[in-house]
Amino acid sequence: MGVDSFLKFIVILNLTFGIFPFCFSQDKIEKETRIKPREVPSEAKIWLQDAFEKIEKPKWILEYSQNGKSFEAKFKYQDHFHSVEFDSLGNIEDVEIEIDQSEVAGDVWKVIQSYFESEFEQVKVEKIQQQFSGAKSNLEDFFDEEDADGVMTQYEIVFQGKNVEWILWEALFDDSGKFISKLKVQIRPNDNLIF
Repeated sequence: MGVDSFLKFIVILNLTFGIFPFCFSQDKIEKETRIKPREVPSEAKIWLQDAFEKIEKPKWILEYSQNGKSFEAKFKYQDHFHSVEFDSLGNIEDVEIEIDQSEVAGDVWKVIQSYFESEFEQVKVEKIQQQFSGAKSNLEDFFDEEDADGVMTQYEIVFQGKNVEWILWEALFDDSGKFISKLKVQIRPNDNLIF
């Protein structure tokens, strides 16, 4: 193998093992920027107004994450912080409502707690959100008329977990508390906008 061939081989190895792992990253990376309502697709604004008729002037956010670009409406409604996410075209993706641990059913929290105990030496829960997803019309009916048909409920929990070191995670659990997935959160100060 000549020098040129060897250098090409090293470059290919570097590209393969240097870039390839990023394709399967298990990290959550988000950057949020506040935007004006006129920058939001009308589809998103119409859906939000139909589902939550009594809210006024939600904060609109443009979010970039490992999944691409999306729009988010953040607002307080019925004493809870809400986050409604839309895709880049303005189609509803999900609604998340921040809740306290006491608002999670006891039997569900026991299953979640069991997962924490089996995976980590210590856990500090930072935020719990009840996540609702489903078809556009089903979600609208759920929030407008309290009709739960066709709506899936899950729990998204941001927590610090310690084994050797403390790491920030975001985990998803189903409506019975069963673990679905988790992502390591990569966040820099001021990347995410708090309510």
